[in-house]
Formats: sequence, C-alpha cells, structure tokens
Amino acid sequence: MTTRSSDRRGDGSEHNPSDPAADTDFRDLLRGLKADGCNLLVVGDAPRHLFTCASASLLGSADEPRYRLLAITDASPQSVVERLPDPEEMPTSFEETTRIVNHASPPRSITGDAHSPSELPGVSETRVVDPQLAGLQAQLAEAMAAFGRHAGGLRPAELRVGVDSLDALFEHYDESVVRRCLRVVTGYVDDYDAMGHYVLPKPFASDRARSLATEFDAVVEIRAVDPAKHDHDAEERWHAPDRGLTTDWMAL
Repeated sequence: MTTRSSDRRGDGSEHNPSDPAADTDFRDLLRGLKADGCNLLVVGDAPRHLFTCASASLLGSADEPRYRLLAITDASPQSVVERLPDPEEMPTSFEETTRIVNHASPPRSITGDAHSPSELPGVSETRVVDPQLAGLQAQLAEAMAAFGRHAGGLRPAELRVGVDSLDALFEHYDESVVRRCLRVVTGYVDDYDAMGHYVLPKPFASDRARSLATEFDAVVEIRAVDPAKHDHDAEERWHAPDRGLTTDWMAL
C-alpha cells in the first residue's frame, strides 16, 4: 500500500528537543513561517525517498483544505503519488486543488504515461521545455494566480509549493540562471503568503547548500538513521541562520 502524506504530520511541529528554550524558539519560528509564508531549502545526505517524505510533510496532510503546486524536474511519478494525500480523504478534489508543472529532461509525462501510477485522478499537468527557465517561472506564477482566484484570496500557508529537485536545474543551466529563477519563484511564493520548499539532495555542509542557504527563510536538513536504535528511520533538523537557531534532530 502506498504511504501518502495524510499519514504524516503537515508542518514539522512535533518537536521535543531537550532544551525548553530551544523548543520555544522553534515553535515561534514555525508560527512565524506559517503566518507570513516562507521558502524552505530541503537538503541532506539521504536517500531520495526521504526527500519524498519531507516534501509530503511540507505539502500538508488531507485534514485541511490546501492548494498544492509541485514543479518536477527529476522526481519519479511514484514519488509524486506518495507526497500527495489520499484523494478519498481530501475535502476537495485534485482537479480543484493540485497542479504539476513538469520540467523533466528529457521530457516525460507524470500523469499521462502508460507506466505512470493511476492514483492521480484529475491532477492537472503542464509540461514545460524552455532554454532559460522563463517558462517554468511563468507556469508557476500562472498556477499560483489561478489558485488565488479560485480561493477568492488565499489564507497564509494555504498554498503549498514544492520544487523537486534543484539538482537537475543546476545540471542543465548556468548557476546564475537557476538563482535568478529561484528569486522570481520565491518572490511569488512570498506574494501569496504560501509555503514553498525546494529539494537539494546535497549535504548541508556542501558548498552549494551553504551558498543557497541565505536565499531561504530556513533550511531543513534530513538524514537516515538506524531503525534498530530508534523508533524511526529518518530525522530532520531545522536551521534558521538569521535567528541563530539550529534545532535538535527529531523524527521526520
């Protein structure tokens, strides 16, 4: 059975560090990020399926109405299914609330391919191929605007945006082009008070992760752990350099 995001927490708020002051700082951070909208960089030296789990958590569970916009560059169709809620548990349909912008290279369909999972009924997919990422920026902006019109105005954090992954963009485009695209997209996310997350499967200490960290409101670092020594197989910790905050490791 596919494990969907409705089986997971929606915002990473179940945090129990040993330091009560750190716990308060972290909860204050989360409240601020959800109230004002935010852009999060998701990094780590971890298997790709753990990035899918982290993305599912940040896209939110099925218990509240949300709009979800996912830009795919190298994620698999099955990973898209696994990060979305079970449609039978959602208060609204995929057709109204979920869009995929497909920027895979080489081009391939996420929802329409004969080998794609069948658990994406009604999900709208737009395929984009463009030389300087202007098409990707435009499609994401258009989708956010469409959700805003449909909702009659979006509440803070009601719109969830994900990009998986940045690795493929850096592989095919100059760094300056990718950074310019990120500034445009994160700006749109801020405009709608949305929560955006951007997957970069690199260690937190890597040069690329360090250089990009300052472009985001916080960095979510993930890692695999031995389930025989823990009651879980993956952990996350959050970094907010502007606040001088790094949390303890906690279950993902």
